[in-house]
Formats: sequence, structure tokens, C-alpha cells
Amino acid sequence: MAVNELFADGTPARRVALEPLRVRLLHHPEPKSMVLWPKRSASAGILAQILREEIALTHDALDEHPVTQAASLLRHALVDVGALTPRDDGWAGFNLWLDRFLPGQPEEISQLLNPFCRWDVTARTRLMIRRNGLTDGTFVRARRICRSAHRFLAHLHAQNVALLDAPQSVLDYYLEDHPREREHLRNFLRWAAESGHATRIRPVPAKWADPSTSYPMHIYRDWMTRFETDETIPLRARICGLIAGTTGRPSSTTAKLTRSMIDDTGHRMTLQIGKSPFQLRNPLPALIRRQLDEPRRWDIESDWLFPSKLRAGTHTDYSSFVKDLQQLGCSVVALRGAALVNLAATMPVGPLADLTGISVNVAARWQVVAAAAYSQYPALRLD
Repeated sequence: MAVNELFADGTPARRVALEPLRVRLLHHPEPKSMVLWPKRSASAGILAQILREEIALTHDALDEHPVTQAASLLRHALVDVGALTPRDDGWAGFNLWLDRFLPGQPEEISQLLNPFCRWDVTARTRLMIRRNGLTDGTFVRARRICRSAHRFLAHLHAQNVALLDAPQSVLDYYLEDHPREREHLRNFLRWAAESGHATRIRPVPAKWADPSTSYPMHIYRDWMTRFETDETIPLRARICGLIAGTTGRPSSTTAKLTRSMIDDTGHRMTLQIGKSPFQLRNPLPALIRRQLDEPRRWDIESDWLFPSKLRAGTHTDYSSFVKDLQQLGCSVVALRGAALVNLAATMPVGPLADLTGISVNVAARWQVVAAAAYSQYPALRLD
């Protein structure tokens, strides 16, 4: 068999170390693909190098490999079978990204960008993880903040303006030309003001609970009806849309759902994503049961509701769910916003924060936006 031929070329020590992976590959649920995999996959090529001891069997060696995507996929497989010890890939990947992103900048940019990215962004990302947990978007956001700071500093450098001397008008004109920078540039401007690097620029005020990020109620209800009834919509997209529209949670919540979060009696199904479970309304239970019965490509016994087809031991990336909804013309941000307005009109702050995953302070602000009093839990909560 092709897999055995691949391993036969390895040294005795490496064959022993990687035997669990060989067994996993031989029992892959798609044996036909395994016949072609050793010759066609870049990951198999890297595995062959490891087997021949041309590459060390370490995380560092895989980090340094030029074919990053293939090395990442192989890393997941090696960790999943115990050939490599698990590590915090999020932090490791972010630090590697900083090592590539920061060098080579002009001195005027580097002396500001380096401490901001390595100290402030890193510290605040750690704080965010402690408060809200790690999501798939945590380090995406951190990178965007760093890139936004770099673009603004590069703009000042091109204008031959030092940040310390830059007047408010420079920022105003920049944001007028680049309105999408406002959200992520806020973090850098706050740091620059607090550290004394910018004395004439006011930090961008925070935008919270903005109704413009929410669908109007009639459009929200139309989308929820479509997700409930339209069998032409892919199963994964229907589940994501209904969960986002019911709980106000991001797509990463759906991506990280596990079987152990689900309690199904056959008559009713509850899902626990906060401190307390909540009952799922039809047709979500039936849709989730269909997903549980879906064939699995790699991790047959995985606890993930949506196991990745490429990365062993992990869930499907949250961006796949976002793309699913985008292809339908649905904005998950606007759908979540409408759900939050709807929930905030009827729920107390504590349960609202627990169900939606937002902080108590943000939940209170959403209640202001919803502009409605509440008196009791909605029917979807459990006593």
C-alpha cells in the first residue's frame, strides 16, 4: 500500500515514533484517497522528510518549513496521534507572524510599532482571552490591529509628519479616506496617547451597540424563516444562521460546538454554551441530529459537531460558516445584532450576558438600544 511504502523509506527510529500516524492513515475512512495522498500531498512530502530525518520531529522545524499550510496540516495530524506534544498554536502563530511582520520598517515606524504590537497588543489579547475565552477570531483581530497601526504610521511617514507633532486634522482626513480603519486604529491611538507618543490627536471614541449593525426586524424574521424552512440551504449554514439568530453568538460558537454540549432526550434538545443550558426550538434539534449523522472524513470519534476535513483533531474554521452565510447574502454581524436587540428587549442583564457571551456592561448597553423594559425570562430559557 502507498502509505506503507512511504513509511518504509524512513529510518527505524522515525518509523517507531510515527507508527501511530501510520496506523491512523491505514484506517482512514476514505481509503481511495490514501492511495493517492503520499504522491500528491505536500504534507506527505514533509512527512517523508521527517521519516528520513531530514527534518526534525519538532514544532520548531515545522514552523520553519517554507510550505506553511502543508506543515500546519501535518502538525495537526502529528499532535492528534501523540507524535508531537500539544502547544498553544494561536500564540505561537501570532509570535511567528510578528517576527515576519515587524522587521524592515523605517526607524520612525519601528520605534512605535514594535512596542505597540509586542507589548500592548499582546497584553490586551491575553486579557481578552482571560475575560472571554479564546476564539478563532482572537488572533485575526490582533493582526488587524497591528496592520492598521502600521498603515497609519506609514501614511504619516509618507507625509513626513511625526506622530508626536501630528494634528487632529491629519487623523480626521485619514479616517475620511479610510473609514474602515476606524475600528482597529482606535487601539493604537489610545496607546499612543497614554504613552505620550501622540499629544495632539484624540483617540477615536468607541462605537458600541450600534443599531446600524443590526438587520431591521422584518428582514431578521425573513432570514430566520428561511433558515428554518429552506431545504436548499446547506445544513451547516442553516444551523449557524439559526444559532446566531437565536443567541446572538458569533459563528465561532457554532464552529466550536461539541457533542458533549448537547443533551438530547429524543423529545427535546438543550445546548449549553454559557453557564446554563437553553432549549432549542424546532427545527434546530432535527438539523443537529442530521449533522451528527453526517459521515466524518478523519476523526470518526471526534467530539466536534463540525470536525475539520483537513486539520486532524480540530473543528471546521469559523470563516467557513461566515462564507456560507455570505454566499446566501446574509451578514452574520447584522443577524447577530438583530438577535441581540430582540433578546435585550425581554431579558435581564445577567441571563442576557450568559446566553449571548457578551459582558454585563455591553448587555446593559444593548438594553438601552433595545429601549424596552423586561420582567421575566423568555420561553427559550430553562428554569
